[in-house]
Amino acid sequence: MKRRMHMEAYSSRELLCIPGKNKSYAIETAYVTELCCQIQLSRIPCMPEYYAGVCSYKGNIIPVIKLHSEEDPGEDSLLLAVSCGKYQLGILFTGDPYILPAGTAETVESPADMGDSGIWAGKEICRHEKEILFVIDMEKTVEGLIICQ
Repeated sequence: MKRRMHMEAYSSRELLCIPGKNKSYAIETAYVTELCCQIQLSRIPCMPEYYAGVCSYKGNIIPVIKLHSEEDPGEDSLLLAVSCGKYQLGILFTGDPYILPAGTAETVESPADMGDSGIWAGKEICRHEKEILFVIDMEKTVEGLIICQ
């Protein structure tokens, strides 16, 4: 059975892209609050592996999730502060993020089950030049974190 690929311009929103070793992620910029460096993390014992800890962000204590669960926070780690509804969280990652302007990525039709990406719920898969981007569905991801997968 052949899998049909349908592509269309992803034109609704800008994406903040985070290239990774095995998988590159993208988040709609509407959810992004701030990109922070030199953050002070406090670890919490007995939490799942994907939690890096908590940090103080503008007077609030927010949970910090590792983008790639195998990465350990280092001096070169960045924190992407995101808001989804009334919830805030930090996404910890290493690498050089970049903004992909609206209309420059193509949506690739993917199977109903886009595969396991850990805690990150997928919204869609996009292609920009030769890079494949896994666009995170922030609403479903936050909902999954609240329910404690």
